[in-house]
Amino acid sequence: MRIAYLDCIGGISGDMFVGALLDAGWPEASFREAVSWLSGEIAGLHVERREHYSLAGLGIRVELSGGGTRGLTEVLEVLARSPLAPRVRDMAARVFRRLAEAEARAHGKSLEEVHFHEVGAVDALVDVVSTCQGVVDLDIEELYVSSVPVGQGTIEAAHGMIPLPAPATAHLLKNVPIKWVAAEGERTTPTGAALVTSLGRWDAIPAMHLESVGTGAGSRSLPDIPNLARLFIGQRVQGGAEHGGLPMPGSGWDLPAWGWGGAPSEDRSQEASQREGVFSQAGLCAAVSGVWRRVAVLSVQVDDATPEEIAGWVRRLEQGGALDVTLAPVTMKKARPGALLTVICRPEVEPDLVDLLLNESSTLGVRRHMEWRRELEREVRLVETRFGQVIVKMALRGDRQVGKPEFESCREVAEASGVAFREVWRAAVSALEDEEATTSPPEGK
Repeated sequence: MRIAYLDCIGGISGDMFVGALLDAGWPEASFREAVSWLSGEIAGLHVERREHYSLAGLGIRVELSGGGTRGLTEVLEVLARSPLAPRVRDMAARVFRRLAEAEARAHGKSLEEVHFHEVGAVDALVDVVSTCQGVVDLDIEELYVSSVPVGQGTIEAAHGMIPLPAPATAHLLKNVPIKWVAAEGERTTPTGAALVTSLGRWDAIPAMHLESVGTGAGSRSLPDIPNLARLFIGQRVQGGAEHGGLPMPGSGWDLPAWGWGGAPSEDRSQEASQREGVFSQAGLCAAVSGVWRRVAVLSVQVDDATPEEIAGWVRRLEQGGALDVTLAPVTMKKARPGALLTVICRPEVEPDLVDLLLNESSTLGVRRHMEWRRELEREVRLVETRFGQVIVKMALRGDRQVGKPEFESCREVAEASGVAFREVWRAAVSALEDEEATTSPPEGK
């Protein structure tokens, strides 16, 4: 699996993200082709090599042939009519929806009322579409992001003078580790924040075989740090943290602590940290299996749906990417019996699952919060039994693998063979034990 890590040194903006992709090996011709359908609104499109503190990187600059604003509906219509591949189009639409939702929240308006330069401008379309196309073209399946720098002071925008971080940026960065910068000036733009929160994740950074590094450079110099963002791309090393996966750097307490509450102190000795299974600054997860990942937890309560309807919602949620869906009986207002539906999912699919719940269930609202979840590294393999092949789920617990036959696979094999489910289950367990005995080294070696 190809993964990437985006290190937002000076901050992040759309043109810096595109520049990092180009510098990492995305062909300039592919970049220009990705936005060629916008040529009627673009007077010039430039890839620039910029230098900050003697460090070089790439950025893009867009010359517009016209102005004006667009609302979210108009932007989505423009994307729908574009020649972009469906995956790229959907990714870009998700970014713009997040951006529009943040702007609506910041200005106290509905999505339909939001009309502003930041979303509708052609340069935002170029930034978002190019980034999504570059991620797809470079086969980046998972994007990990550092803590995000935010500045202070004020900046002039389409609505006049606004505080920093910009109100929309602040809303976009909820539940994301940020790093306050004492110096004044904008470090992370709304477009940059929308891109990283739509496409990225803030989990422990897996180890990778590094293939390329790209540096994106902002258009202005900062007084205290290079205005750069570096993109590291490579193949993920199986095993994750136990091969040197790192928690996200930058905040000192990006991951939950093991065995002690709160944030790790910066002056904790390395010896004490090792005893508790974590190097607080180096971040090497040496003594604990698995890696921490962020998950969204969604919940709704209903008292006016039939069991058949609820079962249908569960199936749709699982098909839509939910990691887990649970039901629990609850007593609701007027002593009515109801059901509590709880969904655990990755942050990137949360908007789609919220839409599904609001559009297809009978609820009028969805509750949501973010949590950390410790996950063992896992894989799926096939084992041979006398009844046929059975899927087994494997997990790495410490330095040993544990496995369990997959229920649906056993059921299907049992039905096809005309035998009891338990026979297939026991055969799969036996086959897995035989396989482990064959591959395990002899004792004492």
